[in-house]
Amino acid sequence: MLAAATNLVCDGTRDSSDAAMANALAHVRVKEVAQEATRMVRAQTGDEHAPAISVGSIYQMWPLQADFQADLLFHIAEQHAALVPDLPESIRIFEESIASGAPVTEVVRRVLEVNHQHNVQSATFRVVLSFFATVANARVREALARLDETFMAVVCEAWQRMLDAYGLRVRPPYTVQHFATSMAALLNGFHLRAIANPEGLGDPEGDQEWSLVTRAAVMLFEQFTEPAGGPSADRAHQDAAVGSR
Repeated sequence: MLAAATNLVCDGTRDSSDAAMANALAHVRVKEVAQEATRMVRAQTGDEHAPAISVGSIYQMWPLQADFQADLLFHIAEQHAALVPDLPESIRIFEESIASGAPVTEVVRRVLEVNHQHNVQSATFRVVLSFFATVANARVREALARLDETFMAVVCEAWQRMLDAYGLRVRPPYTVQHFATSMAALLNGFHLRAIANPEGLGDPEGDQEWSLVTRAAVMLFEQFTEPAGGPSADRAHQDAAVGSR
């Protein structure tokens, strides 16, 4: 019976219909959406007697439930793309670290530790993970593709700022896009590990400010980057990294 049920669950991941997309959002009830929207409007305006948002007004905007669910999917994906880098905090850490003369690897550690902790605790990150089970649906794929495009644009810009600040570049023939993609894949794997089973992610070297996550991320950073002057300046690049070890 369990094997049969497993077959059905796995078959669901190949379902490209709108029903498959709806399954991931089945717990969202339009009546509850109207109630929450009313609460939000009243909290934002400070008017406890502001007119309630009705279920009918929602159906005027989205006549079909599938249309509402598709727009909800896109909204969640875009919200996650905006929050994942935790950009304001990352920029603050980046600028303070630069001003203090911290080694580049220390800046990487600080920024990525913030990113890791944010995603592990993020409800939207876990919701987005559930969408991958219904990726056979064209609208789900479109939403995830939009998420990735938005996220990568922000992250590539952030990484390029850091490289420029420290006189570094990504080793040819690789690009910042290649590096950012690889780093995101590494970190996403660690996020999943930390959510499901955080044991074993402490720093192998016993430093409380580091973890296996940040050690691996820094090693990836060092392998992908070199001084902007090219390989001849490798010694200076290595010396700049030593300060974090």
